[in-house]
Amino acid sequence: MHDTIIARASAPGSAIRGILRINGPHAVAAVKTIVESPLTPTLSQRERGLIDTQIVLPSFPPFPARLLLWQEGHSYTGDETVEIHTIGSPVLLDAIMAALLSASEFVRLAKPGEFTLRAFLSGRLDLAQAEAVLGVIDADSSADLKTALHQLAGNVSAPLSAVRTLLFETLTQLEASLDFAEEEIPAVSAEKLQQTLTEALEHIEWIRQRITHRGVADGKPRIVLAGLPNVGKSTLFNKLVQREAALVSPIAGTTRDYLEAEIDWQGIPVVLIDTAGIGETQDNLDEAAQTKTQELLEQADVVIYCEEETAAESRRLCRRTKTVFFQTKTPNESLGSLIQEVVSLLRRSPMGMLPNTALRCREALTSAAESLYRAQILRAGDCVAGTDDSLLALELRNAVNQLGLIDGTVHTEDILENIFSRFCIGK
Repeated sequence: MHDTIIARASAPGSAIRGILRINGPHAVAAVKTIVESPLTPTLSQRERGLIDTQIVLPSFPPFPARLLLWQEGHSYTGDETVEIHTIGSPVLLDAIMAALLSASEFVRLAKPGEFTLRAFLSGRLDLAQAEAVLGVIDADSSADLKTALHQLAGNVSAPLSAVRTLLFETLTQLEASLDFAEEEIPAVSAEKLQQTLTEALEHIEWIRQRITHRGVADGKPRIVLAGLPNVGKSTLFNKLVQREAALVSPIAGTTRDYLEAEIDWQGIPVVLIDTAGIGETQDNLDEAAQTKTQELLEQADVVIYCEEETAAESRRLCRRTKTVFFQTKTPNESLGSLIQEVVSLLRRSPMGMLPNTALRCREALTSAAESLYRAQILRAGDCVAGTDDSLLALELRNAVNQLGLIDGTVHTEDILENIFSRFCIGK
């Protein structure tokens, strides 16, 4: 059972209103010792409550306060919580804290970041989201704030959950066949294992590549228009930016250089890029344009692949890139659906990480990729001379654990101390 902790949750100094936050199993009991109105009936009737009351302290006349109460399981941390909103006098707030600390031996001052740490340990936030809380507090610009808010919404962990689940399911089956060999549990087939390793490595390398190319916290995903020559990329570009920014011509190969425009899609600032058509080169200029197009595709967060009709054989794109296929002959009304699909991909993208998260993410992804590469080598050796599957399981287990370090599914005391020690008291 947690101790009950208390801290000032409002900014230091005098103000019209000050806030104290009390969190833990004795929160309500402690607050009952300093207020006039009973609290228990309010909480017993609903998950959260609000009470206007008077605080009574020995050294001061009664003064007004508003109490916000949350039952266990319904607060930010998951624990019973009371917030006291009252006059923002530092003297009064200190007196309230002193009275609460003396009310019970189980009440103590909170440590830096302890409220958010409790939210993480109770499963209300993952580790990347906990870092985002600090990012929101420390944001110096609107771009920094948007980056932190996107990370708080789960954009870092979500793209990795699928690959971690894929590896974990394969690992579970592999370890079960090893631990219970006498039960004749079906072994993981060579085809499934190879497919798992390939898919996981492609996804991990894609994320690593995005972090390398984008840097950290720049807040502007790159959306690249691609496709064969003369399929309507530049026309689509003009429609999306809502101006005649690109030269449009029925002659194939009109676009030789790329063109950029910054726009806002549903609150996400993006860079839209029009590129030269993918096709055979006729001269050195064409060859240079093709090289640049491929470079932009490698750096893209999302590719919009333009085509006049579905033609799977012409879709020569990087497999690790998130791609939306769009038929340019469709009515303008379809642009809304296109934008929505791109935005949905961006919201599940790990781009726009806070610097500390990106550093942890790079290290964990590198280690996970190394384990999966070693597993592929072992798998190749197995095809030739036979390999102990326990070694394969060991590499898969390390990859799963490394991915778990990013969202905190796997964590150590050192990691938690490094992250939460940067928080101020009361958060």
